Amino acid sequence: METNLHQLRSETVNQIQANLIAYFRLFAGLPGITFVEDAELTSNVGGPGAFILRAQLSSHGLEQRIDEIIDKIGQSTAAADVINWFVFPNCLPADLGERVAVRGVAGGPDGAWTLIGKIGGPGGNWMVTDLTDLPTPPVVSPRFHLERVDNAQMLGEWLTVSLTGFGHLPPAPAKWDENYYYAGYLRHGFGADAHSLHYIGYLDDQPVTAATLNLASGIAGLFDISTLEPYRRQGFGSAISWKLTEEAQKRGYTQAYVWSSQMGKRVYQGVGFVPIALGMREYEWQRRQKGEP
Repeated sequence: METNLHQLRSETVNQIQANLIAYFRLFAGLPGITFVEDAELTSNVGGPGAFILRAQLSSHGLEQRIDEIIDKIGQSTAAADVINWFVFPNCLPADLGERVAVRGVAGGPDGAWTLIGKIGGPGGNWMVTDLTDLPTPPVVSPRFHLERVDNAQMLGEWLTVSLTGFGHLPPAPAKWDENYYYAGYLRHGFGADAHSLHYIGYLDDQPVTAATLNLASGIAGLFDISTLEPYRRQGFGSAISWKLTEEAQKRGYTQAYVWSSQMGKRVYQGVGFVPIALGMREYEWQRRQKGEP
């Protein structure tokens, strides 16, 4: 069931945006990552990708300013060849999305960029759940248990499970600190004031799944949920997702959200999440390769 935009409070949309920004802020200043946050713009380049997350721009000279922003981000040594511009409902001016689209269709700065995908689409599957009324926990092996990461060694184990589950080769322990997830989460720490909490799910002593709970801006966000391939379809992804919502509830949060892949959508629906029309529109820019028309 899709929730209409008018049924989702603007306050909740703003909280989701702010929570997402808080997540990217965890990696600010690390090697190869440029996180910019000022009165006009919030953007991230490197690490999780190149994203424009918030914009408060003047209508005057807007087309030129859009080109300048894309050009500057694209020149970063850490920039990918794709820039995702998220236009949330609170971004300015009110017609920012339409004007970003016009510049993208025109080729952006010097005709070097083009828009791809569904222009002005929803940017993936956004889902929320009411933490005041959690569903019953999913049935899973009694051998499964969850542990919160509270030291550097466990964080390295978390990293190994997370990257492997997403199909990436994890670094050797001696190079854990070269990974932006490890470096950013270790710098953030594991104390009582930490808003980014990391968990590993074990089957007996075998780590099988991992996830992150980001508690910021009045809402809980689920991130980095990954299960090792041999242990999929056994309910472990659902179990760790439910446990994160329970933890957020215990800490006084009343709502949680997740930005889901298509594959993960059914998992989250099974633990109480419902799809929403967030009202955020995505404009995905891709650098034209030399020789492209």
